[in-house]
Amino acid sequence: MLKTADPGTATLAEQLASIPALLAHPHAKDLIAIVSGETHISTAGFPYISDRSFRRFIEHVPHLFQQGADLLYWLHTLENALPSLPELTSEHYASLERAIKVLRTIVFTAGITSVPDLWLLRQVLSAHKAIGLVDELVLGHAIDPEVYAKEHNLQLRQLETDLHFLYARGYLYRGDGNFRIARHPDIANVLSEVTEIPPAHRINFLPELVAFFESPSGASERTALLSDFLRLPTGGQPTRSWIASYDQIELGRRVLPLVLSLRVLGHTEKLTAGAQVHQVLPDLLPEMTAVLHAAGYLRDGSVSEYGARVFARGPGPFGIIGAYHPYLRALPDLLSGEQVQTWVQRGENVAASQDANRRSFLAANDQLDKFCEQTGFRYTVFIEHAVGHGEAIRQRFERSGEETIHYFGADLEDDAIDQAMAQQALGHLPKNMQFIRAADIGEPERVTAFLAQQQLLGEPAVMMVGNGFHEIRQQTNEKMLEVFQGYQQAGLVLVFTEESALHDEALLDTAWNTYHAGFRYVHELSGQGLRPAVERDNAARWSWRKCATLGGYVVLDAYSYRSRTIYPHKRPHHKNPSISVTYFCVPHKLAEELGLEVTGRE
Repeated sequence: MLKTADPGTATLAEQLASIPALLAHPHAKDLIAIVSGETHISTAGFPYISDRSFRRFIEHVPHLFQQGADLLYWLHTLENALPSLPELTSEHYASLERAIKVLRTIVFTAGITSVPDLWLLRQVLSAHKAIGLVDELVLGHAIDPEVYAKEHNLQLRQLETDLHFLYARGYLYRGDGNFRIARHPDIANVLSEVTEIPPAHRINFLPELVAFFESPSGASERTALLSDFLRLPTGGQPTRSWIASYDQIELGRRVLPLVLSLRVLGHTEKLTAGAQVHQVLPDLLPEMTAVLHAAGYLRDGSVSEYGARVFARGPGPFGIIGAYHPYLRALPDLLSGEQVQTWVQRGENVAASQDANRRSFLAANDQLDKFCEQTGFRYTVFIEHAVGHGEAIRQRFERSGEETIHYFGADLEDDAIDQAMAQQALGHLPKNMQFIRAADIGEPERVTAFLAQQQLLGEPAVMMVGNGFHEIRQQTNEKMLEVFQGYQQAGLVLVFTEESALHDEALLDTAWNTYHAGFRYVHELSGQGLRPAVERDNAARWSWRKCATLGGYVVLDAYSYRSRTIYPHKRPHHKNPSISVTYFCVPHKLAEELGLEVTGRE
């Protein structure tokens, strides 16, 4: 039976330090201090640790790949040991439960969010190794972007984008407008190990891996190429913090396409904790098995708890970032200022990208049902823009059928439309669903004109969008205002999800707690742009809420949805925004007709 606190008992840290199994971890001292430290519950019911504990964790406890898997094992050991502590109080037990949950979430999140960033880092560093910038950083030189771009005939905007990405991932620091190698003692070792990616390895390996798994006994040339690509370098120096070592960067470059290929072929859903990998994937190359073991996804040939989480949740973020491979391959040309005609290629990544939106669409559909129930609103048109596999429509079709609703899927890319049509043929999407091709989400008339042709323009309509508005190219505040006005004037109830934009220092403070660094980078690379969830005074880029409100929408907070907050700790004097927000927007006129409280427009 748990006791109440007794001033004479040993401290919580002392009790934990008496457990030999916990002391076997190389960072046991730091971990014990963290889990025995201050914890709380947020107003939303989420546990969090103190700012001091979080800072100690990211600065002293490496937790990527195998280190993350080992840390999960340590947390299990801690949980199993708690009943053996006779002096554990009820307060201690509750605090430990909170701390364990927070650390487990941090490790699981890092396992997913780090891989896209590492995949990007390897290619960015290769491009800058080629032009000599990495070597100058290692020598301790300060890089003034304007001066460096002029001296080396580089495109300033791209150079700055790359430097800010390296800064946000901990490899540089910035002062007086200049970038230098970070003061962390291990960073010089990491950058000193950087090499250029061999020409044969600059291709998109996802289709090559998919082709191999579809026909393992096929072309020997492909097998040789994949073995060469997947073979891991050895001898790298580890870091002693959250910042990735060079070996981990190299590992991330291989993990992303390998996991995505397994998702494309439907294998990841079978790779649950404890599954024997060679029973699920009997044709794995030795190099593939080595990669999965090095990543911590396997333990003695079985899928680990850590690996199971990555296989279940990783393909979404992996697919979103991996779709930008054409831009990364063209990065040297983008740096040199050459005109590059390239585009995001979702192709095999469509299904994986849809995984990332499944939960937000579930929340959006829940809120739509709630809205209709509480206001009496009824609609006969349901549109999913940036349609992918049609996940929002699949969920709505499952709930509402197709007798009273006309369904439409819109997308700019033919690949997405084609795959949605394939889902329709399988019976996963409604038979009455129609498709709007070449539909740039930044051009509302593409949708409204199609609805007019179907004599449905003006009918009560809902449009759902999962992370689509940020893909509008060269967006300005005025451009976004026009976009929202276009959909609002057509009378569309708009439910859309967007990730929150974060600045460099916020990204550094999160460590691996979100994948916003890579997400921001690829969208800047392609001329797209994220926007903040919170309006800031004198900010050059308006928030999503302000754009929608000025566009004639009323953003209904009662029906909007916020994901968990970005930071798993209390941040003194700083806001803690949600990772993403699903905005529920109703045209101002409709809000008045439904008798909703309208507080005015910004």
